[in-house]
Amino acid sequence: MFILGLLGAFIMGSVLSLLGAGGSILTMPILVYLFSIPAVEATSYSLLLVGLTALMGSIGYFRQGTIDIKISSSLRYSFYSWSAFSKTLFTSINSQ
Repeated sequence: MFILGLLGAFIMGSVLSLLGAGGSILTMPILVYLFSIPAVEATSYSLLLVGLTALMGSIGYFRQGTIDIKISSSLRYSFYSWSAFSKTLFTSINSQ
Protein backbone atom coordinates (compact mmCIF):
# COMPACT_ATOMS: atom_id res chain seq x y z
CA MET A 1 0.00 0.00 0.00
CA PHE A 2 2.92 2.31 0.70
CA ILE A 3 4.14 2.01 -2.89
CA LEU A 4 0.64 2.88 -4.15
CA GLY A 5 0.66 5.88 -1.81
CA LEU A 6 3.95 7.08 -3.25
CA LEU A 7 2.61 6.61 -6.77
CA GLY A 8 -0.53 8.54 -5.83
CA ALA A 9 1.58 11.32 -4.31
CA PHE A 10 3.62 11.51 -7.52
CA ILE A 11 0.45 11.76 -9.62
CA MET A 12 -0.97 14.39 -7.26
CA GLY A 13 2.23 16.42 -7.49
CA SER A 14 2.17 16.18 -11.27
CA VAL A 15 -1.44 17.35 -11.47
CA LEU A 16 -0.75 20.15 -9.02
CA SER A 17 2.27 21.37 -10.96
CA LEU A 18 0.53 21.15 -14.33
CA LEU A 19 -2.77 22.76 -13.34
CA GLY A 20 -1.67 24.90 -10.40
CA ALA A 21 -4.61 23.70 -8.33
CA GLY A 22 -6.38 20.57 -7.17
CA GLY A 23 -3.76 19.26 -4.78
CA SER A 24 -5.94 19.41 -1.71
CA ILE A 25 -8.79 17.43 -3.22
CA LEU A 26 -6.33 14.77 -4.32
CA THR A 27 -4.28 14.71 -1.13
CA MET A 28 -7.04 13.60 1.23
CA PRO A 29 -7.91 10.28 -0.46
CA ILE A 30 -4.22 9.47 -0.92
CA LEU A 31 -3.45 10.08 2.75
CA VAL A 32 -6.57 8.36 4.09
CA TYR A 33 -6.89 5.35 1.78
CA LEU A 34 -3.36 4.67 0.62
CA PHE A 35 -1.34 5.71 3.68
CA SER A 36 -4.07 4.78 6.24
CA ILE A 37 -3.82 8.11 8.06
CA PRO A 38 -6.95 9.07 10.08
CA ALA A 39 -9.08 11.71 8.34
CA VAL A 40 -8.52 14.41 10.98
CA GLU A 41 -4.75 14.08 10.74
CA ALA A 42 -4.92 13.84 6.95
CA THR A 43 -6.80 17.14 6.86
CA SER A 44 -4.02 18.80 8.83
CA TYR A 45 -1.35 17.29 6.59
CA SER A 46 -3.28 18.38 3.51
CA LEU A 47 -3.51 21.96 4.73
CA LEU A 48 0.19 21.92 5.56
CA LEU A 49 1.09 20.65 2.09
CA VAL A 50 -1.11 23.22 0.35
CA GLY A 51 0.33 25.98 2.54
CA LEU A 52 3.91 24.94 1.81
CA THR A 53 3.16 24.77 -1.91
CA ALA A 54 1.69 28.27 -1.81
CA LEU A 55 4.69 29.52 0.16
CA MET A 56 7.15 28.07 -2.36
CA GLY A 57 5.22 29.65 -5.22
CA SER A 58 5.05 33.02 -3.52
CA ILE A 59 8.81 33.05 -2.91
CA GLY A 60 9.37 32.85 -6.66
CA TYR A 61 6.94 35.70 -7.31
CA PHE A 62 8.52 37.76 -4.52
CA ARG A 63 11.96 37.36 -6.09
CA GLN A 64 10.53 38.52 -9.42
CA GLY A 65 9.11 41.59 -7.72
CA THR A 66 5.53 40.88 -8.80
CA ILE A 67 3.99 40.90 -5.32
CA ASP A 68 2.46 44.15 -4.09
CA ILE A 69 3.41 44.20 -0.39
CA LYS A 70 0.74 46.79 0.56
CA ILE A 71 -2.09 44.71 -0.89
CA SER A 72 -0.65 41.51 0.57
CA SER A 73 -0.45 43.05 4.03
CA SER A 74 -4.04 44.29 3.94
CA LEU A 75 -5.27 40.89 2.81
CA ARG A 76 -3.25 39.22 5.57
CA TYR A 77 -5.17 41.08 8.28
CA SER A 78 -8.54 40.21 6.78
CA PHE A 79 -7.53 36.54 6.60
CA TYR A 80 -6.43 36.61 10.25
CA SER A 81 -9.72 38.13 11.38
CA TRP A 82 -11.85 35.68 9.38
CA SER A 83 -9.78 32.80 10.67
CA ALA A 84 -10.29 33.89 14.28
CA PHE A 85 -14.02 34.41 13.65
CA SER A 86 -14.48 30.98 12.06
CA LYS A 87 -12.51 29.29 14.84
CA THR A 88 -14.72 30.91 17.45
CA LEU A 89 -17.88 30.05 15.52
CA PHE A 90 -17.01 26.40 14.97
CA THR A 91 -15.73 25.97 18.52
CA SER A 92 -19.05 27.23 19.87
CA ILE A 93 -21.00 24.96 17.49
CA ASN A 94 -18.94 21.91 18.49
CA SER A 95 -19.35 22.60 22.20
CA GLN A 96 -23.16 22.50 21.97
